[in-house]
Amino acid sequence: MTSEAVNRGLSSGPGKLIHAHDHATSFQQEHGVQVYVGAGGGESIGAAITHARLSSLSFWPLVEEVSDPVKWGVHPAPARQQIRYVEYVSRDIDTEFLESLKPGRFVLLIGDSTAGKSRTAFEAAQHLLSDYRVLMPFDGNEAAIAHELVQHDPKVLLWLDDLDVFLAPPAISVRVIDEITNRNGIILATLRAERFNELSLRQERSAFDTERLLVRNARQIMSRAEKFFLDRRWSQREVSQANTSSDPRLRDAVSHADEYGVAEYLAAGPQLYDEWRNAWSPGAHPRAAALVASAIDFKRAGINKPVEIGVLISAHEHYLREKGGMRLRPETFEEAISWATSPLHATTSLLVPYESGTYKAFDYLVDRVANSENFTEIPDVVWDEVLAGKLEFDFHTVGEYAAKTGRTDLAERAYRLAEGSDSQGKDAFRLGYVFSTAGDYDQAVNWYTKSAENGNIRALANLGYVHVRKRDFQKAERYFGEAAHKGDEKAALGLATILLKQHRLDEADTWCSVAEERGLVDASVLRADIYMARGNIDLAEPLYLRMRNKFPHKVAVGLGLVNMERGEYREAISQFETALTGGDHGALISMARCYSELKEYEEAASVTRRYIEEHPEDSTGYFNLAFYLQTVGNLEEAELNYRKAVDLGDVKAMTNLANLLSDSECTEEAEELYGAAIREGDSKAPGGLAHLYRVTGRFSKAIRVLHDPIREGNAAAYKEMGRVQEDLGRTNLAILWLRKAVDLGDNNAGIRLGYIYERRGEPKKATPYYRVAAEAGDAHAYLHLGMIFEQRRDIEKAKELYQQSFASGDFEAASRLGMLYLRQQDWQSAKDWFHKGAEKGDRQSRKVLMQITGSSES
Repeated sequence: MTSEAVNRGLSSGPGKLIHAHDHATSFQQEHGVQVYVGAGGGESIGAAITHARLSSLSFWPLVEEVSDPVKWGVHPAPARQQIRYVEYVSRDIDTEFLESLKPGRFVLLIGDSTAGKSRTAFEAAQHLLSDYRVLMPFDGNEAAIAHELVQHDPKVLLWLDDLDVFLAPPAISVRVIDEITNRNGIILATLRAERFNELSLRQERSAFDTERLLVRNARQIMSRAEKFFLDRRWSQREVSQANTSSDPRLRDAVSHADEYGVAEYLAAGPQLYDEWRNAWSPGAHPRAAALVASAIDFKRAGINKPVEIGVLISAHEHYLREKGGMRLRPETFEEAISWATSPLHATTSLLVPYESGTYKAFDYLVDRVANSENFTEIPDVVWDEVLAGKLEFDFHTVGEYAAKTGRTDLAERAYRLAEGSDSQGKDAFRLGYVFSTAGDYDQAVNWYTKSAENGNIRALANLGYVHVRKRDFQKAERYFGEAAHKGDEKAALGLATILLKQHRLDEADTWCSVAEERGLVDASVLRADIYMARGNIDLAEPLYLRMRNKFPHKVAVGLGLVNMERGEYREAISQFETALTGGDHGALISMARCYSELKEYEEAASVTRRYIEEHPEDSTGYFNLAFYLQTVGNLEEAELNYRKAVDLGDVKAMTNLANLLSDSECTEEAEELYGAAIREGDSKAPGGLAHLYRVTGRFSKAIRVLHDPIREGNAAAYKEMGRVQEDLGRTNLAILWLRKAVDLGDNNAGIRLGYIYERRGEPKKATPYYRVAAEAGDAHAYLHLGMIFEQRRDIEKAKELYQQSFASGDFEAASRLGMLYLRQQDWQSAKDWFHKGAEKGDRQSRKVLMQITGSSES
């Protein structure tokens, strides 16, 4: 700002000085025109004088002297008796908000456009800080003056309306923020919710120092603020208070409170939107409507600067033609521009005029169209004009906007246009990101590789992430390793994650430590994951809980696994649902397992189908779905899904499919599959093949297949050898082999031992084996224990054990319970249990039920 500009912005009298920005703000609000009052460059005498005057306390007015809320950035309401603002209605956050305005505080109000942020802040400042000097800077450079002011007097209020403006170059630094608050000055700021979300979600992905420093500075500044959120929609209390106002403008706005925020309505946005929509009518203002539509789409395409009228006129023909062309009786261009730029109630217009015949669409219209349920694509006529290279703008921004709309072809064109002056591979890097986001991983690899060849380490790291999405973990590890060894902390975290998936825990631990040492907060979540992989829930859980506020979706997966380990399956499902809302579809696999543990196999299958829809190339989904379907007896569909998993290279699926075919007596194909699985190293395949040989009477082949697994101490192989010896009539040898399997933790072998002892008339020897298996949740073990107690005539204990067996999934227990109740002449209980068994597919229950009811009801 030149000294002359400052002098024009002064009024007479000490303490009554008005900054030029106040005049600019006032003009902007009255006429709908953005006015920029900037600082002059260089170290001229005039600039030095200007800086000295700005740094003087007496230059800045007291809060109470700037009593017009419009000068604080409040949108003016339709004028009434020359007053451009309505009576203030206290907001629900006022009490807490006022309590926060204390010396040394930085307070930030966040909300949608025209939610009432500036008015709420203005009222709070007038109420509590009337004797403070208020600094209303134009940009970050000017805002930095505040830290000089507080050295003379701490009673300084720095007002940063639309904080994001001050986070862009020339940005206010976090050092200035800290200096002001450390000296007991107060910073009061507002921020649109949309910009807050973008700033909060934005990652430091850029490989370029200037961009990364800007993002880091913005994050640090945001972290200093005490944040308050103001809802666009008013609460019932706020609406009720407004209804008692004597101001007809406020009462009129309240009548629309169900649809619009009151402050938003007063800012005339909805009225302008309706006028634009109605302007399409024949004989109304269809040409103006088309001009506005084209201006809206230029802004949606990333052109944030005003657009020349000639460009709008050229593009508007498409919109006019789409709506009916000359049949709409369009007005002349002069009439169209005059109507579209006419201020509504002295506030703003559909088209906001700028210098040299350039225009922008009113922001509310752009937001409304972008968020509409009837969202329309930006037509090619706009993109072609944008990418013709005639307009003055940043092609990177257009590339980013095109990528957001899914137009990777246009994003590529935009970045290619910018690439000519790119010596560091920046645009190749951005194109890699565009294609990666769009799911075109081959193109992403091409562009990231080009950027990496220009020395971009972050491109190397992103190559790792792309190969993770391609499920090529070997290449992912290679790229993460290269980038991590060159110092990229995100690559170190990615490498640790890959190593953890492979259960290479010591290596994962090492690289996780590197990421932690370099300050990556989300490395703490991975640290908790490593604890979980080591089986140390007590260390993992508190770390997950400590990280929950920062990473709610990532942490939800870990907490879900903690719940699973403790058998708290319902709580685990709730956590996995939270992870799903964050886009982690892998949580579906764990959620399905929880349903399986709860014996809710149909729900487990349904959840797994959802996973398959998201990951059709992942064999895990098909394998798990086949298992759940097999459990409920849907063998045909189970076989189909096992085959899909086999086609995708799942070795375990080969064995399970072979088991299914073996049970269906498709022995030839089953034998081939077992052989293939054995060659691929599946430890369960030899036992399956030995079982097939045993049931088909090829005992010597079964023994040969079991030789190597037995030597390796495989419990399943011991159990199958016991079965072979049992079938050969060598009961004592069978018992020896089965006991070895039990000693290695195979409870099913214990059940087999129980059968042998029962058949030999030694139920007392069978009982301890059944008990161990039952305690491990084996339904069949409960059934046989019930049979033993029934033989002992301990009927009540037998009933209890049969009920536990039924609850655990062995539905034969229902018919046995029914028979016990029949003998006790408890007909209703008997019938109830036969019904339960029949519903679960127990044949004996159905048979008895038919006999006692005379029908096949179930």
